[in-house]
Amino acid sequence: MAELTHPRPAPVRRFAWVAAAGLTLACAATVASGATNGAADDAAGVRSAGDAAPRTVSINLCADQLLLELADTAQIASLSRLAHDPAASHHLERARRLPVNDGTAEPVLALAPDAVIAGEYSSHYTVRLLEASGLTVHRLPIAGSMEQMLDNLLMVGVWIDRDDRAAELVADLRERLDRVSANGSTGVPKDTVPDISAPLAAVYDPNGYTVGPNSLRGDMLRRAGFRNVAEVAGIDGYGRLSLESLLVHEPQVLIDSPFSPGTWSRAQALSLHPALRQRGLAPEVITLSSADTICGGPWSVTLIERLVERRRELMAATRPDDRS
Repeated sequence: MAELTHPRPAPVRRFAWVAAAGLTLACAATVASGATNGAADDAAGVRSAGDAAPRTVSINLCADQLLLELADTAQIASLSRLAHDPAASHHLERARRLPVNDGTAEPVLALAPDAVIAGEYSSHYTVRLLEASGLTVHRLPIAGSMEQMLDNLLMVGVWIDRDDRAAELVADLRERLDRVSANGSTGVPKDTVPDISAPLAAVYDPNGYTVGPNSLRGDMLRRAGFRNVAEVAGIDGYGRLSLESLLVHEPQVLIDSPFSPGTWSRAQALSLHPALRQRGLAPEVITLSSADTICGGPWSVTLIERLVERRRELMAATRPDDRS
């Protein structure tokens, strides 16, 4: 008697994924073939090297902003969807004149760009599919300091054949940062104990999210001459400051960057908690646009200059009168 067996259920989800990947790779092969033909045309003199800088697609918000800072409009084939978000995009007005993509491989392949810039945490599968098509895919690191932001500008400049433009911009930004230090905000190394007379400040985003010294905004705070509550509380990179921590450390300044100003959710309302007022704490609140703090760029230097001015105003207002 034949042994009865139950048929295996078909792995529908896996087959669907393989089919989708196969379709994408088929498109990729077509794009790669076109790229090869284009290379042959270049060799034959149809398009000489240097006639046009590489057409580039960005699938990352911060890459969008650096492309918009450095590239010619004709070089930008597409940006990520967040480039059109007023709360996220520093270069919003210029971005609105350009098409956007959803960060997946298919719309990028359809544009047949010369290169793609992804983020450090962009989809691994998308990047692999784009690379399988023969496209050059660059990964932009997250800027964890002002130096890394400047390095990213130089890197993108090389990727899009605008290295001279990037080098000139970075030289100007370094001069501005040097002037900030020369004018007395901070000229001390990163690992030096901050001046005890400097105002104590806390980056305080929704749910008490904060940043320590090993972060872009932490570095900006230090360069602007503030002491950082997060560092005092033992937070090195990214973390959370509880309401109790604020009450213990008593910052003179809170720095927030609400993504949706005026929509006071509970997460955003911690800085208005009655406990702060009952303790007599009335910290100065400095609000920075989220479009200027999500990604690092030349505007980060402008924010440092702005913070320096606010620090000077604070210190002037609290300095005892030396006149007899």
